[in-house]
Amino acid sequence: MRIGIIAEGRGDLAVISNILRGRLGIDFEDIQFLRPQYALDETDLHSMSEAQFSNWGLVKQECKTGSLLEEFLNSPIDEERLVVIHVDTAEAELAGYDVTRPSGSTGDASIELHRRVAAKLDEWLSGRKSDQFRYAIAIEETEAWILTLYQKKETSTARDPKKALKKVVGQRHSDKERKQLSQMSAYEHHDKLSRDFRKRSTLADCATRNHSLRLFLESFASNEEG
Repeated sequence: MRIGIIAEGRGDLAVISNILRGRLGIDFEDIQFLRPQYALDETDLHSMSEAQFSNWGLVKQECKTGSLLEEFLNSPIDEERLVVIHVDTAEAELAGYDVTRPSGSTGDASIELHRRVAAKLDEWLSGRKSDQFRYAIAIEETEAWILTLYQKKETSTARDPKKALKKVVGQRHSDKERKQLSQMSAYEHHDKLSRDFRKRSTLADCATRNHSLRLFLESFASNEEG
């Protein structure tokens, strides 16, 4: 099996890759980053071409135009191929994204928000085979998924997952470790913090504390290799 990922950012690539390794028992070499490109530092954004970075708008564009999707899925190599499409919901109400956020901040509201974003991705991918795609829809941000590794309560309703993660990481790491984290690229930073997702039992436990993470894992029920 080979899996391509289209994500909003490089940190998201790291988190999703670690989850895939834990869920499916695949190797890093079985994963291909379609967007954003991997080998670039985010400090170079001002000089990058559009193909070298990403955000939700570019994820949408790729879903609708499909150039990267088609190239990856139509490879002449005979192997099962899937594409993971990642979006956060933090910007769901922006023009172009156009998903109305349910009222309230309960677990039910996050479940409904996930459903609405999934329907929007279906719309963007209209006409393509649904069995070739898996949706990594993070309620608010993927930092809410990482939070499940660091606290025992539900993280789906965290209002600012990025801030909450920074706080808990600061409490659990030494000054030296915090300094090292601050000097890492977004990919390295999120890879280090989410590396325990590679352990299948840990990942399964974490999924009990975040509904959108659980739905992402469940979408691979028919694709397990180990």
